Parts: sequence; C-alpha cells; structure tokens
Amino acid sequence: MFESDLDNAFENMYAPKEELPEEGVMALVSKKTQETLSATNSIIDALNIAEDELKRITKHAEEKRKGKVADFQPNVLMLSLSPSDLVLHALSNVYANDMEQTLLALPFPDALKLLSYLKDWTINSDK
Repeated sequence: MFESDLDNAFENMYAPKEELPEEGVMALVSKKTQETLSATNSIIDALNIAEDELKRITKHAEEKRKGKVADFQPNVLMLSLSPSDLVLHALSNVYANDMEQTLLALPFPDALKLLSYLKDWTINSDK
C-alpha cells in the first residue's frame, strides 16, 4: 500500500502542474498585474454607475409622465457624461497592451453589460 503511494508520488513530482499546449500552439499568457486589476475595477464601477443612472433616468421619465415633475439632478460621479459615454471613458483609459487581460478579468455579467454598450457604440458611430 505504502509502496504504491511512493511510486505515484515520485511519478507526480515531475509531472507538469498545468496542461501544456500542443507543440506549435501559442498559449495565452495570463498575467494579472495591478494595472489590469485596477482597470477592471474602474470598468466595473463605470458599468454599475451607468446602470444606476439609467434606472434613475427611467424613473424620472415615469414620474414626469405621471405629472410629478421634478428637476432631474444628474449624478456627480457621472462627470457630466451620459451613461454610455462614462463606460466608454473608463474603457478608453485602459492601456492598449492591458486591454485583453482587463477584459478577461471582467465577471461574466459585467462583460454582458459591456457588450450591450458595444452594440450601441457600433450603431452610433459618432462615439
């Protein structure tokens, strides 16, 4: 019993810890640096702020239809930008060489939100 465990331990000691790519195939180097993580956080923050602002705009329009007219006060964190422009601003602040790792670090629900903005940006090519 113990001898078989020793044999398996010896065999596994020199085995690669990760699956190696096939020969001739380039593997994606995933290196999470502080810059990519902070860029990911800024994109997530921009997506959350933009989502909250869109909800506020919708709620204000609904109140306006009902006759309860109140002046709309935009969120100060929006930097006087529209929700779409805020996300684009956060995305454009990411360095080009960090963009891939930044986008890979996004959680899936946030990546879906970003894709909905990308759809709007392709339709409105002025951005």
